[in-house]
Amino acid sequence: FLLTADQLFGPITTLRRDGRIIKHIPWSAFNLSEYDWARVLDAREILRNSNDVLHYFSSDKRPSLWRALPAIEDLQTAWEDKLSDPAYSIYHPAIADGLEKLKKYYSKFDEKPAFILALLVHPYYKLQYIKMAWGGPEEQRKEQEEGNLDAKDWQLEARAVVDNAV
Repeated sequence: FLLTADQLFGPITTLRRDGRIIKHIPWSAFNLSEYDWARVLDAREILRNSNDVLHYFSSDKRPSLWRALPAIEDLQTAWEDKLSDPAYSIYHPAIADGLEKLKKYYSKFDEKPAFILALLVHPYYKLQYIKMAWGGPEEQRKEQEEGNLDAKDWQLEARAVVDNAV
């Protein structure tokens, strides 16, 4: 298309200054190299992760609040994998920025017990998800031994949310 578009349609855009034409930009200026297409495909793969998470919430007939925490965790895991993958090194700063933004919003879940309650009342997940994904007293002890003095027993935290809700 680009090879013949200039002849068929003329320039794609014309730059003007003070009413005078200063430059015609041909269609062929937008021809992407193989390197450019590889970057487009990489970006599509990175954005696919967030698009997949978006679809977790696309239900009109079923509740989806319980999906919020696992969805953010899935996206975080996918982007952390890309952050450690040398194939995505050119995108590491952007991925790191995206992870920081996720962390900001993920930390807001601590202020909203409804998300934990939604997991706890889910017929499949209940407390098992919290135990599997976030850990309990053993994981808290290990984290504290590794120097994280703010480590939490998330099972105990979840039970406290339930106690406060009833």
